[in-house]
Amino acid sequence: MFQVAIYGKGGIGKSTMAANISFSLASRGKKVMQVGCDPKHDSTRLLLGGRAQTTVLDYVRTTPVFRRKLEDVVEVGSGGVICAEAGGPEPGIGCAGRGILTTFDTLKKLGADSMDVDVKIYDVLGDVVCGGFAVPLRGEYADAVILVTSGEFMSMYAANNIMKGLSNFDTGKPRVLGMILNSRGVDGEEESVRSFAAAAGIPVIAVIPRDDAFRDAEANGHTVREMHPESEISKRVDEIATMIADAADGKRGLFYPKPLDDLQLSDLAAGREIRPGSGAPTDRIACPGCGRRTTIRDTRIMNSCAAYGALSAFMRITDFTVVLHGPRSCMYLMDMSHEGSSLHLHSRGLYDFPPRHNLVCTMMDDSVSIFGGVKMLEECLEKTLSGGADKVAVVTTCMPGIIGDDTARVVEKASAAHPEAIVVHMPTDGDVAGEYGDGVKMAVESILGMVDTSVEPEEGLVNLVGGSFFDIHSRRYADEVDRMLAVFGERINCKFLDEMTYDTLVNYCRASVDILVADVPGNRELMSMITEHTGREPFQAPLPVGMSEYAEWMRLMGARTGRSEDAEREIAAARREYEECVERRRRRFEGKKVIVISRMNRSSDWLVDLLMDLGAEIVRLGCFPSPRKDGVDASSRYMDMLTENYSLEMLEDDMERLSPDLLICDLVYPTRKGCRFARIGKAGIGLRGVLDYAEYLENILRLPATDGWREAMR
Repeated sequence: MFQVAIYGKGGIGKSTMAANISFSLASRGKKVMQVGCDPKHDSTRLLLGGRAQTTVLDYVRTTPVFRRKLEDVVEVGSGGVICAEAGGPEPGIGCAGRGILTTFDTLKKLGADSMDVDVKIYDVLGDVVCGGFAVPLRGEYADAVILVTSGEFMSMYAANNIMKGLSNFDTGKPRVLGMILNSRGVDGEEESVRSFAAAAGIPVIAVIPRDDAFRDAEANGHTVREMHPESEISKRVDEIATMIADAADGKRGLFYPKPLDDLQLSDLAAGREIRPGSGAPTDRIACPGCGRRTTIRDTRIMNSCAAYGALSAFMRITDFTVVLHGPRSCMYLMDMSHEGSSLHLHSRGLYDFPPRHNLVCTMMDDSVSIFGGVKMLEECLEKTLSGGADKVAVVTTCMPGIIGDDTARVVEKASAAHPEAIVVHMPTDGDVAGEYGDGVKMAVESILGMVDTSVEPEEGLVNLVGGSFFDIHSRRYADEVDRMLAVFGERINCKFLDEMTYDTLVNYCRASVDILVADVPGNRELMSMITEHTGREPFQAPLPVGMSEYAEWMRLMGARTGRSEDAEREIAAARREYEECVERRRRRFEGKKVIVISRMNRSSDWLVDLLMDLGAEIVRLGCFPSPRKDGVDASSRYMDMLTENYSLEMLEDDMERLSPDLLICDLVYPTRKGCRFARIGKAGIGLRGVLDYAEYLENILRLPATDGWREAMR
């Protein structure tokens, strides 16, 4: 089978030419199939008596997969030509180029490739040579390419773009048969086209004059070749058919095109003699993020998309329902990541809240990329609101962003239909808006808009602010926070951004003070957004970890509440417990050389304090760069000791040169030379977690430096 792709600007007459060529080939005994690849779906009309046939995309939209049959989408037209039409989406909805991909895939699955055909003609819209409409240019679909043009500049410009697209699918052999001039009667038309073709290095294989025979034949629903077989036009069409047959038999050569550059196109548009091209192939500007990498050094991986960030933020508001406009795979992965981890931690007693599945999905599939997903969102949102949900956040994934779904209009319409409900629009479009953190920020901006800033603060209430509350989600540490606040007669009003109700969020300003869960970049950024919206400033110190921070925090809280004596009593009791713990374990640590490596988004001051109090020697304090953002500053009381932007290569060198007894690190690292390894654990809040961690480190040091089985293996 020989396959020919006929390309041209919309309205230039390529479908008319394709139908005439197909009939001519069929008249000489060839078995021909013509596939129209244009949303206008009129390619085969002149082969079917002027009647439009069912398009593949309309068929796909209305027919379940198990009911689809090839004979439903192909018809036999004049001369026995087998006809098929791709069709397209509704205007302004979906992606027509994606529809071409679906058409080809559907025809293949239904068995079109196994049909007894000598020549297959693809009639393709050439105005936009996107990935979908460029499919027929691929080597497996086009053995030869014919360009149809007129003498108008935009028609030749489109032909030039098609030649550029062809170079992106270079099969290693020439594939352009030539150019057909379908005349419009413009002055100097043939001269312009021949000049263009010569500059591009391809021949003009036919000049089709403007003739009323076309109008007469089309009015009767037939081709000129069928109605007027002896006409001059039919003779020229037959010549093209002969060239195709000769090319199929290897009797006629094909050509490599040389697309015109911008300067040459300007000459063509101005009617000047076209200057010689540079001879260099057209450069394709590659996306720096998409090229193949030869090393993973200095490569940060996107943790997740903005859609997941926005979704996870809104799912922390317990009476909000999230409508995810996207495929079920996105819903599954996001729900498993968010609620799955909650379930796992809750079952172990490490997470105080049972998982909730306040998430619904529009279940977008491949068809919506062609036909649009607006209707699915309308139906899903209406069902959710009618089902009793009165607070809804609509989060968009990649697919609706790519195909251009007007989700804002859907949300606006739903809000008008349900004025009692709160419907929030989060157009994250998957990763278009950025990564996970960017999605969280988008959501926080919207969530903060729900806070009633007119609410007067009340003494005795505090807000906790943090992107992660993992350290205080277990009942043990949550109780410890409550106990610490109770020393000063305080209790929690709102945990932002954590599990909370809408009413709690609205009354955020009831608290008289905002306290960071931890002094890390993400929390500082979150607090700055709160400050910008409410004018509230954070408390001087975050929730403490370790003895030093505990004492400082207690004194600051005592000064703020006028209960300094209570603070000093609490500090004294905590210090006694801490010193007793340190004294019991000091002998295991004295003289031990320790390397401590942590991440930028976590403070390790408590660990440095603990190791120093235990008598260990810290030979290296390093900090890995932020996994999410560049330019994030570390925050530590030990900046003079801290090596920022620490790397695994530096760790390798330090392990060899410093010979530590203990490596404490965020990452699992294979130690050697008698060095033990410990993970930096979550120390909770206050003092209790630090004392537990001291016991953990002591147990690590009790273990043999080298496993016996490893030595035996060597």
